Amino acid sequence: MGINPAISLLLVSDDPSYREAVADAVDHCPDLTLTATVVPDDSQPARVAAPADCVLIDADTDGLSLADFRAALRTHHPTLAVIVAAAESTTLPPSLSIHARVDTADPGIVPELARVVTTPNCRQASPSVSAE
Repeated sequence: MGINPAISLLLVSDDPSYREAVADAVDHCPDLTLTATVVPDDSQPARVAAPADCVLIDADTDGLSLADFRAALRTHHPTLAVIVAAAESTTLPPSLSIHARVDTADPGIVPELARVVTTPNCRQASPSVSAE
């Protein structure tokens, strides 16, 4: 049996301590690769997320409209697995349409969560929300 290809995880966060905590969690996982970025200029997820299998978005990132960023991701990458990291007390919009949510206080769970949401048998196109 061969080695499974690495899962490419993109972290979007402006918090250096959170980026470091996620990097520490992923560092011991040979099946995961991590790329971390601060919010891209004019939030263009089409270019940012193109090579990723999964994106982890820090909901507390300054200057990032979580709903707009997620909608743009859905438009350009409908099957991209999306995890949102948020403080336990943060309320996310019900229409956000994400694959998973993780507490920012528990970055150690990110590797396993990334594996689960990128499992080919479980991945589905993200549901779109209609205002109709």
